[in-house]
Amino acid sequence: MQKRDQNNYLFSREITPYIIPKEKVVVVHTDWSLERALLVLTRKGTNSVPVVNDQEQVEGIISKTDILDFMLKISQGNEIDFSQLKGYTVHEAMNKNHSGILANSIFSFAFEVLVNRPYIPIIDLKGKLVGILTRKVIMEQVINYFKEEYMMMNKLQGS
Repeated sequence: MQKRDQNNYLFSREITPYIIPKEKVVVVHTDWSLERALLVLTRKGTNSVPVVNDQEQVEGIISKTDILDFMLKISQGNEIDFSQLKGYTVHEAMNKNHSGILANSIFSFAFEVLVNRPYIPIIDLKGKLVGILTRKVIMEQVINYFKEEYMMMNKLQGS
């Protein structure tokens, strides 16, 4: 069996080429009102976005579900009043358990992290947002890699 060059092995590569740069990523800030955040999520047609502080460091992720769950919690069984969203900040409702990974992370690590997430924030050593990596992009790379492997195996067997 032919020994595989580790640099060509997909799961050993860095994720850098697959990152969507921060300039193309919708973000919200920790001090924004929940009303403003929900408006951004709705207008941009996305379910969740990274949350950054004034230094552009990733603090977590906010989703429409996080906002609705927060509203249910504060309504205490009463009717939900969306006008109350103005009085609360993103920081109060966001999911703080979603930190990012470094841009030079290895593909296999990112693959594991993305199993249960649609995307993950990519950060630098100071925790600042560099971009995001989506599960879709990772899966496309895996599919393309295995298609190429399959074609190469067929070619070798046919020779």
